[in-house]
Amino acid sequence: MMMFSVLAISTALFVGCGSGETPNDTPDPAPAEDGAHGDAVDPHDVPITEEQKAELKTETAKFADAIAKIKELRDAIETETKDGIPANPFDAHQALDKLDIILPWLPGIARDSGVAKENWEAVNTAANDLRTLFESIHTNIDAGNDPGFAGVQADIDTKIAELSAIAPQ
Repeated sequence: MMMFSVLAISTALFVGCGSGETPNDTPDPAPAEDGAHGDAVDPHDVPITEEQKAELKTETAKFADAIAKIKELRDAIETETKDGIPANPFDAHQALDKLDIILPWLPGIARDSGVAKENWEAVNTAANDLRTLFESIHTNIDAGNDPGFAGVQADIDTKIAELSAIAPQ
């Protein structure tokens, strides 16, 4: 009987008091313009849209194309950050956010593109290493520090070269 009571109470708490709204029905509050309700919103760090994600999915459907896109985004980050943190780091933020989407997809893209199974672990490791390297740049930009691209560039280029060597021809 006690178990039934606990279950009933848990269910009542989970379901709520009959408001009819689920958490997803409630709109997110608009951010305060003065930052009074939390951290200030970075106007340069605009989230990637669902449309952009769909476009990325199409552009990176094949492993070789995904590697080319990673190189393109790396180049955009390098160009924008070569002289330190730019006044408007929008392009760098967009490239970093896109990489943060593409890199976790890479092992599946490799599998679906005919990359040999014995290379899947290397793809996964390189993708994770690249995420860590690019995240260090993103963290620096968000903190208002020098992005530090030059300090990780050799490691980034090495990981991309490893992935390029794996790509089916």
